[in-house]
Amino acid sequence: MRGISVIIPVYKDWDTLKICIESLKECVTPGNKVILVNDKSPIWEEMEKNILAAIKGDDRFEYYLNDENMGFVKTCNRAALELDKSGRDVLLLNSDTKVTPGFLEEMREVLYLSEKHGVVCPRSSNATILTMPVKNNTGDLLDPEVSYNTFLQMKEVLPRYTVLPTGVGFAFLTRRELVDRYGLFDEVYSPGYNEENDYCARINQYGFNVVMANRAYVFHYESKSFGNAKKAELEEAHRQIFTGRYDYYDKLIDRYFYQRISPLENFADLIADGVYEKPRVLISLYEVPSAFNGTAQYGLSVTEAFYEKFKDKYDIHILINKEADDFHKVTGRYPHVWYPHTIQGTFHIAFAPSQIIHLEHLFVLNRVALKYAFAMQDIISIRSHYILMQDYERLEIFRRSIDYCDGIMGISKFTLDDTKAYYTEEFARREIPETIIYHGMKEEKPGGEPEKTLPYSEYFMVFGNFYKHKYLAEILPYLEKCDAQFVVLGAKKEGNLAENVYGYPSGGLSDAFIRSMVENSMGIVFPSVYEGFGLPFLDGIKYDKKLIVTDNELNRELRNFFENYSSNVSLYKDPDELPQMVEDIKKDPKVVYAGGVKKIRTWTDSATELEAFIARLLKTPVDKEVLARRWNDCRYLENVHRMYATFSKPDNVGAWLGFKIWLRDNTPGLFRFLHNVKRIGRK
Repeated sequence: MRGISVIIPVYKDWDTLKICIESLKECVTPGNKVILVNDKSPIWEEMEKNILAAIKGDDRFEYYLNDENMGFVKTCNRAALELDKSGRDVLLLNSDTKVTPGFLEEMREVLYLSEKHGVVCPRSSNATILTMPVKNNTGDLLDPEVSYNTFLQMKEVLPRYTVLPTGVGFAFLTRRELVDRYGLFDEVYSPGYNEENDYCARINQYGFNVVMANRAYVFHYESKSFGNAKKAELEEAHRQIFTGRYDYYDKLIDRYFYQRISPLENFADLIADGVYEKPRVLISLYEVPSAFNGTAQYGLSVTEAFYEKFKDKYDIHILINKEADDFHKVTGRYPHVWYPHTIQGTFHIAFAPSQIIHLEHLFVLNRVALKYAFAMQDIISIRSHYILMQDYERLEIFRRSIDYCDGIMGISKFTLDDTKAYYTEEFARREIPETIIYHGMKEEKPGGEPEKTLPYSEYFMVFGNFYKHKYLAEILPYLEKCDAQFVVLGAKKEGNLAENVYGYPSGGLSDAFIRSMVENSMGIVFPSVYEGFGLPFLDGIKYDKKLIVTDNELNRELRNFFENYSSNVSLYKDPDELPQMVEDIKKDPKVVYAGGVKKIRTWTDSATELEAFIARLLKTPVDKEVLARRWNDCRYLENVHRMYATFSKPDNVGAWLGFKIWLRDNTPGLFRFLHNVKRIGRK
């Protein structure tokens, strides 16, 4: 392997050049040369004096002086094509750099790992696409030492090299034969800016690539060669020349960051320690609807409790859809609220307090979260085919969300066991961290008298809805046999369902009215044969009501968990047992708690358990195999949706998603306009 000529054009700013020379003295091994070319700035004599003093007696260094100021581009060409006749490969190095041990050997070895490696650039503290980490959430470049510490942690995690769309000229190693064959920098870019991009694009036309040496590092300090105004003017003028030649360049860079960048690279700042003071946590309320239901109640309640208790420990952000935000008024309650199309930044972990139902949700989590976990509420929509066929894609979305997750939380043991029994392959493939966190409740003031007149003065509450597993229609004949009245919450319409049964549809009743109905009841009947969690258990405890429920695995589990309340729960195997159970409660409706003390499980309890799970997942090493599978699969699916959008069928969910993604990426102005029109139309 031939040696390397390190070429450094010098203009002024001795302080940074001194650092560069001292680092080269420590790191450049025999057989390589350092060529310093003084580009005759107004203080060239002072620079020359300092340079000669610094390299005196070191035969690894050579010094030259331009007859006149030539600029960076022409100086590089003169040094490589005229002054250096050694035949060595060429490393162009800015004077505002500081090299680190082993950088040169590693860059050279990477250059010769393939005949098609034309340019090699190292990682750096300030070098656009080469910066370590390439992304961070501070809004600014990281402190150079933080960057270098991140590099030291990541250099063995990342692949040895990464193929890039272009290079950066601050530290730019190329093969001598490519310089001889295709020339070096086009002097149309003199005195500087975009010359290295042009060289990379030029040799790439013949099949040579730029690669990033992920185990070599060179500090790059802010350039002082040009003033800010002149720099901006040069960059814009030279960019016009460059993009006129290579009109695909901007899309190439976008595609790298959107599709080709590896997840380890994308999340390097999160994988390494020491970048952020607090872990960044995203609570994803993506699945919360713009309505009040169990999903909304759970997600909003646990989020509120988690934020209040742990806002000082974590940097907490919230993701929610705009329509749901408008309905639930989340913005304003938390400092960082994002919508799916506006979310910025990345997060150590995302937690969704519901299962992931929409593919778009998975795409968003993939883009922004190093790790994600979610709560599995139930899989009745998978098990019951009449529900599944309304959205068959959900079967695969559930599978993928399990396959890629870093943790899964069940709202009951039954939920987790049922999920594992259905998705056996996903859980057999690897050990997925899991936990069980039951619902909490708010300690609320009594609801008082109902807001409107109820049909009965004494009654039992019955909870259900139109889904078959709620068993509401099937239980009505048995309720008719009871010597009691019943108020059903979840009927198809308001009115008499039987002589002793009156129904209210859910969804349109206020929380206050529902609370007052429960509080003024004699007891609660919950006939559902399948649940992820039985919310009436919490109502029974909150309002001191006895409870009649189906004898199934979940209800037995909950009765055991709420052991302080368990003596007040009646389990029936046959609905014929209902009349006697109702009579027993009528005779003795008073709730008795074990030990005479009522225990309330609050949302703070649930949030505390959630935090322990999140802390555990944050300490768990990143599963690089799962992350890579997740990243590549989701990025591919997003691209397929975009490429194969069937514009003539907007009712097709996948096609419509593809069209929206294509519109966003290719015509962002039109996308924003249409989005705003849609938003305004809803007001």
